[in-house]
Amino acid sequence: MKAKKKVLKKHNFVFKIVKAVSFLFTRINLGFRSKDKYKIKKGERVMVLSNHQTDFDPFCVISSFNKPLYAVATDHIFSGKYGKVLHDTLGAIPKKKGITDLRCVMEMMSVMKEGGSILLFPEGNRTYAEFQFYIGLSLVQMIKKFQCTVILYNLHGGTGIRPRFSHKKTKGYFTGNIKRIMYPEEYNKLSDEEFLNIVKDNLKVFDSENGHEYKSKIRAEYLERMLFVCPKCGKFNTLYSKGEHLFCNECGLTVKYNSHLHLESDDPSFKFERLLDWWNYDKKWIRDYKVEEDKVIFEDNEMELITVNPFEDKKLLKEGKLSLTDKYLIFEDIKFELSKLEIASVVSGSRLIFKVGDTSYMVKGDERKSRFNPLKYVLMFNKLDTDMKINKRDNYYTLEDN
Repeated sequence: MKAKKKVLKKHNFVFKIVKAVSFLFTRINLGFRSKDKYKIKKGERVMVLSNHQTDFDPFCVISSFNKPLYAVATDHIFSGKYGKVLHDTLGAIPKKKGITDLRCVMEMMSVMKEGGSILLFPEGNRTYAEFQFYIGLSLVQMIKKFQCTVILYNLHGGTGIRPRFSHKKTKGYFTGNIKRIMYPEEYNKLSDEEFLNIVKDNLKVFDSENGHEYKSKIRAEYLERMLFVCPKCGKFNTLYSKGEHLFCNECGLTVKYNSHLHLESDDPSFKFERLLDWWNYDKKWIRDYKVEEDKVIFEDNEMELITVNPFEDKKLLKEGKLSLTDKYLIFEDIKFELSKLEIASVVSGSRLIFKVGDTSYMVKGDERKSRFNPLKYVLMFNKLDTDMKINKRDNYYTLEDN
């Protein structure tokens, strides 16, 4: 049977429409401006690699290019009624989150062979605290096989205007630019390690160092979707955000998340300057946590459990309480054995995605009100005897400091 083509003429027409709509949306809603333009030549194959800051990044990046970019995206967004539209009409390529996906690689290879260009966010995750997620050697090895033009693209300001922990936007500087262009004759001379280091160095962006202000009266709200332990009293699940501040309901610690994306407090015991410091403190708390047999570690109420398999309708399975013990992830009367949990990740900062067997599940609360922190579960999965920990499937939410 002849393989189905990935690069279609209709994609050029659809791309022009999406680009025009995206330009208006990202300019008006996000204040985004692209500094650079790149004209993809006829017959040229391009791989655009970008850092990842907001859910709207693909629509921002395409504004710099004249031809379709086939975006690689996490496969859960292909569930539901729009999955086939994303794949068939826009040409987007689904990828299993957090692990190597051979089917995704094969689709990318087909696009390149047919003369198409690809947009990839190699970290596979939106930034939380400005560190860089894992990028493996397999990326540059794949590029060398493709022998394509590589464009390293920077997004600046996304962590300020649309932080991952919040669904509310902040006003401020948000722009995109081409950081570096590399051609095969250049990177073929490099070792894989040298090539990868160039990619990583050029994709690093720290918005807390850019000198711009991000003005908002609600800048810190929903920070407890990311942070979950008070560094003063060491208590878990006592943090609450309001306005520009994060509070501990146990010891009274008050921390301001200021307009330059730095942390400040009048409490002399508080030493963290940036979110990354607190992020690493929470990881240490997980590493030091003493697990007791059959004892509940975490629990969250008013949650939904949904199946999110690619190209299938989403299905609500249960509503109620989510809890975690040393052996099970439990949703009301449904028990998932941790020994069978293959991979888990966070989506948009407020939803937990995990895979058991052939089924992918999502746990979420009210998108606009829930203070649910999915990150703590994923980090704890990398401490407990889950399949993802035993087989080292997760390179992204490891317990090592970033």
